[in-house]
Formats: sequence, structure tokens, C-alpha cells
Amino acid sequence: QDILGAQYLSFYDAIAPVITAESIDMEIAFRASRYGKGEADYLNCPMHHEQYQTFITAVQEAEKVELHQFEDTRPFEGCLPIEVMVERGPDTLRFGPMKPVGLEHPETGERFHAVVQLRQENSVGSLYNLVGFQTKMTWTAQKEVFALIPGL
Repeated sequence: QDILGAQYLSFYDAIAPVITAESIDMEIAFRASRYGKGEADYLNCPMHHEQYQTFITAVQEAEKVELHQFEDTRPFEGCLPIEVMVERGPDTLRFGPMKPVGLEHPETGERFHAVVQLRQENSVGSLYNLVGFQTKMTWTAQKEVFALIPGL
């Protein structure tokens, strides 16, 4: 605070969703690395255009948690809640955490409109994080909205 000044410090909390491995449908989700380089460390949940549009609408309409008085409404640009990104435009997520570029289905070569990536959260592989999906949606809204992601 002394070095940066109080005006540059803030606290903004958003939920980073974690799901169980057993909730992932591996008939839909697939392991792949971007551009086929390196280890396939991520699970990928692909979306076609219509699925993406439905997802964006659901994010827009979802119930959000109200900010506490001490929370700054200016989140860190590198960790924006998905609903803030959606407010910036319907394709913002496709150029951010849902970027499909360099990801294709390893068996079919199919390319997708958007891709949700899942990163393993623990050593036994029982928990996965939705990469870049910080959110202020209520838990009930998260269940409804994230259920629209193919493979979840």
C-alpha cells in the first residue's frame, strides 16, 4: 500500500468452478493440446455455433451474486469473470478462455466454434477446473449454465 498507493489495491473475489471427473462425458470431451504440441494436459469440451449462442444467452440471463461493499467493481483484466467478458461482446469468450484456435478433435480432425478447457486440479485426477471461468453467478445458476457445456 505504501509503495503502490491505496488507489491501486483492491479485493475482488470470483468463484473459479471445479468439477468432478465423474461428471465429464468422455464420449464428448477429448484430450488434446493446442496445435498438437506437447502433452495433452487439458480435457476439451467442444461447442458448435448454436451451442455457443445458447451458452452466451444463459450467461447473460443467469443470476449473479451481488458485490459486497468492500469489493472493488474493477476486476483484474487477466482474471475477468465470464459474465464481464460476455458484456463486452458475444464473441469475447471465443477470443479468450474458449478460444478454439489450434484445437481439433484428435480422432476426427473436426474444428469447433468454441472450446471449454478443463485442467486437472489434483494428483489423482478426480477434480477439474474450468479454465478461465471465474464467475459471479450463483451456485444454482452455475449448475444450470455449465450443464449447457457439451461433455459436462
